Amino acid sequence: MPLGRFRVLGTLVLLLAPLATQASDTVPDTSLAPLKLLVGDWKGADAEGKAHKISFALGSGGTSLTETLTPPDSPPMTTMYYSDGDQLMLTHYCSLNNQPRMRAAAVKEGEKTITFTFVDATNLKNPTDVHMRQLSVEFKDHDHFTQTWTLSKAGKDVPKVFAFERVK
Repeated sequence: MPLGRFRVLGTLVLLLAPLATQASDTVPDTSLAPLKLLVGDWKGADAEGKAHKISFALGSGGTSLTETLTPPDSPPMTTMYYSDGDQLMLTHYCSLNNQPRMRAAAVKEGEKTITFTFVDATNLKNPTDVHMRQLSVEFKDHDHFTQTWTLSKAGKDVPKVFAFERVK
């Protein structure tokens, strides 16, 4: 290899070395830890017995969790979970064409339920327009969980309960 290429290669190594050190020095995000066990595919049903599919995938180097909920009779919906300090946040991209954001307090070890409450929403013209206001996720065991979405409709809360089991 000619001397010029060695110099270029050496320069690149010297320039990139601090970046590798910085990446290894970052503190891992642990606030998402309670939700990471959901990664994978699940099947379930709503309270009326209609079949639903749901999948979870980590993204952005493990700093976000993407949920894709596929109802039997409408387009899939996406919910992004991410941390905000020691709290959890979500943005739900709803088929109602609004995007509620919700926050959950820091999750303590051993807690079986995480409850997200409404913070705000994009594309919501009036506070009384139909939108999701709350989500509770209850972990039964490693292979079972329920979601209770609370829909605000005409100022009244309407719970929508879904029970899921892991696809094996």
